[in-house]
Amino acid sequence: WKSVSMAVGMTVIILLMLGSLIAVLLYGNRASHAQPSQQSEFTYPPVDKLESIRDELEITSNHLLTLLLTKRKLCLFEASTENVEHSLENFNEEHIESARLLFHSNLSHATVPVHPLQLQRYTRALGVDDSCHIVIYDRGQTIWATYAVWIFKLFGHKRVSLLSGGFPGWKAAQSKSPQYRTQRGPAPAVGRQGDFSSSWNESVVITFDDVFVNTEMSTFDVVDAQAREEYEGTSSGALYGHIRGATNIPIDRVFDYAAGRWYPSSDLSEVFRRGGLSLSRPVIVYCSTSVRSSLIWFSLVRQGFEARLYFGGWPEWVVRAPDYLKVLASSPN
Repeated sequence: WKSVSMAVGMTVIILLMLGSLIAVLLYGNRASHAQPSQQSEFTYPPVDKLESIRDELEITSNHLLTLLLTKRKLCLFEASTENVEHSLENFNEEHIESARLLFHSNLSHATVPVHPLQLQRYTRALGVDDSCHIVIYDRGQTIWATYAVWIFKLFGHKRVSLLSGGFPGWKAAQSKSPQYRTQRGPAPAVGRQGDFSSSWNESVVITFDDVFVNTEMSTFDVVDAQAREEYEGTSSGALYGHIRGATNIPIDRVFDYAAGRWYPSSDLSEVFRRGGLSLSRPVIVYCSTSVRSSLIWFSLVRQGFEARLYFGGWPEWVVRAPDYLKVLASSPN
């Protein structure tokens, strides 16, 4: 019986060793097959899906003209800059017909979005309804319009679009057809009160605490939209730098200001790939004022990414975050 027991024991041990060997071989085989899928992770959605996203986020001058001629329920705004007097002067000199001036100071105070009820009161006075199609443009800088788009998205409006090319694009179209009309002077008084009800859309915003947790959890990729010199901490005038682990994508890498349009999708794909971004991971975007980061946020969303804007940005991070999570000019990388 002792001999039989030893034989059975040895048999069990041998079977367990064989089972372990087979499991290792199978796992290794699966891992080798899984590796190529990781390398091909950066793949954009189907073209029709991207077109649907862009059609909702951005309209052309021709599309806007159609909406105006067919008298659709439209709320057309020119986004001001921080310089109120200059924005008023430009608007009164000439603006797109039926547009109203949207003051940046009524959207944000020192880079922080206003209270939802404050925005609700302001936009209702401008005649904004829950059901209207909001279209926003600026004088070609694009960042003021993308920030206004982000604000309306943040406060829950369902249909907000950027006018592609802004006011310069409309004027270029006007040179070819008088149907692209403009007006002079202030906008007429609003005839009625709007019914827009603001809320808080968490899918487009993120706060300091969440960004801090992300330094440990690494759920999001982080993009810094500052200029390169600011990102590296070499720019003068303030204490510049970046969040440790953030990749730098300045606004002129995604928007061609000379041509007044976004760079081609293939170019943006390469920019984001080089920045280490993947469609499988959400993205946090920040800068020093939220204005430039809104343009990067917009460019990411129109390319199919899930992106959130950290409005506290570098000014809040440099004050509140521990030193080891801040990269300054003299900091080790």
